Amino acid sequence: MAKGRISQQDLKRDPLMEQYVSASNWIKGRSQPVVKWATIVAIVIAVAAIGWLVYSRRESNAREALSEAFRYHDAVVSNPIPANVKGYAFTTEDEKDRKAFEAFQKAADDYPSYNGEVGRLYAAIHQLNFEPEKADVTLRDLSKKDSEVGAQATMLVAERLAAAGKLDEALAEYNRLKAKPYSIPTQLIDAGIADTYEAQGKAGQAVDLYFGIANDPVWRSTPLGINAANRLSILAPDKYDQLPEVQSASAFSSSGLPMNP
Repeated sequence: MAKGRISQQDLKRDPLMEQYVSASNWIKGRSQPVVKWATIVAIVIAVAAIGWLVYSRRESNAREALSEAFRYHDAVVSNPIPANVKGYAFTTEDEKDRKAFEAFQKAADDYPSYNGEVGRLYAAIHQLNFEPEKADVTLRDLSKKDSEVGAQATMLVAERLAAAGKLDEALAEYNRLKAKPYSIPTQLIDAGIADTYEAQGKAGQAVDLYFGIANDPVWRSTPLGINAANRLSILAPDKYDQLPEVQSASAFSSSGLPMNP
């Protein structure tokens, strides 16, 4: 035999060849189970891929539906409508509110798991201007939820109860919210409570809350702090004299809320 050549007998004893032959024989003897499980794995992968694509598409569509609703929310109202206006524009607030309500309601109905609470909240905010009774029902329902949207809805419910003269109910809602305000500043809640106390003739309790807001250097120069200071100047001038100097308005955003440092 030529040098370097491997005999058939040695080839058969080659460990790699023996492993290959063994694996081939195993597969041949189990061809049906192998094909079955390979098919199952392929189906599982395909279903997972399709599910991911559907989920991604639905999530994207949900975002777009909510974005479209906010375009109505941010629409310009002017009569006549300016020629250079960008985005949606309406000649009346009523038309804007109805279109925004429809868009937010659709976003909530079509994609409830994504937009349900937020869509219903903003739909109700616009609906307040043309169907307040129905909007109140929605806000009441949302206010029962332990969530950010639930807190926002509770604030609106409390404000509307106070405006309607249902002061005891308003205080109950404000205090419930204060126990778990989420991102709502407690100063904003305290201002609502103070206004309600003042409406009830409980000036002393209102003064304490107004002073706490106006005496806070972060809030002193905001519209909320200025209003609290003004109420103090009327209800308790001695308390008003204890307030710190007004800070520069540059420390605050255009919304009147303190800017992050």
